[in-house]
Amino acid sequence: MRKFKNWIKLLLYASVGFLVYYLVKFDYLILENVHFNFSLLAMSVLLLWCGFFLSTVSWRIALKQHGYEVSQPLATYSHGISVFAKYIPGKLWVILGRASLAARKDDSVKVFSTISLKEQLVYLFVGLLISLFALLFVEVKLWFLIIILATVAGLSFFLFSKKVYQLFMKLLKRLFGKELDVPFVGLKELTNIGGATMLYWSFWSVGFFLLCKSIAPDISFMAAYAFPLSVSYGLLAVFMPGGIGVREGIIVFVLTAIGVDVKVATSISVISRMWFITGEIFIFLIALLAKKTQIKT
Repeated sequence: MRKFKNWIKLLLYASVGFLVYYLVKFDYLILENVHFNFSLLAMSVLLLWCGFFLSTVSWRIALKQHGYEVSQPLATYSHGISVFAKYIPGKLWVILGRASLAARKDDSVKVFSTISLKEQLVYLFVGLLISLFALLFVEVKLWFLIIILATVAGLSFFLFSKKVYQLFMKLLKRLFGKELDVPFVGLKELTNIGGATMLYWSFWSVGFFLLCKSIAPDISFMAAYAFPLSVSYGLLAVFMPGGIGVREGIIVFVLTAIGVDVKVATSISVISRMWFITGEIFIFLIALLAKKTQIKT
């Protein structure tokens, strides 16, 4: 168990290298002709960081929901240290990383990984639901709205209908030739975990709006809802590390739909990536501090 955890830690620290590689490769470190309202920018960063800390609380609540009590420092450490794992292709380590670090000697990493995946599925569903509600009031292309509706409907049936879930798992078994360990969530778990995920989505969304407003003062509040939509589909794009390209494309699409100039929308999409990375760095550093805390689980 200890040797396995050491390998996981090594891989998660190496994920920082993947992050730097993608930042350089896609020119995210180059910004030109962008002017900020620094007061709004500072407020947006503060909300972002608060949201990141709340995401560690959500992880702790998910574990507690399944009968596993862990301290907040341990939840923060396991979640924060693995935050850059999304930049490792495949995104498996986002699920496994924090699960392996939070699991105690008498606990199964597999059980914790299942809980981790459940929390991620709820996080995804809530993010899409927030965006769908807002986009009903925005003039976007019909096909775009249909895709989001279909995604939300599909996730709803899969996550909360036992019969549909069982049917889908049978289809996956036929497709892959073996049973896949994808957990059933259920409405009770959505209620318990969904509240925490809704809270940090709200902090992030308002923070993103303030980021947009720091660049484009006249922007509509509807811009806030571009962010959860972009992150959710970035998460679904499992072969795109950190959703790079997918997130930015969706942000540009939604912002231009609400009347933002294409060049401004493109600048915001690129800057939002750097903005979000400050939150990832923040929670990673907090996790390093949590590691020094005497953790009792």
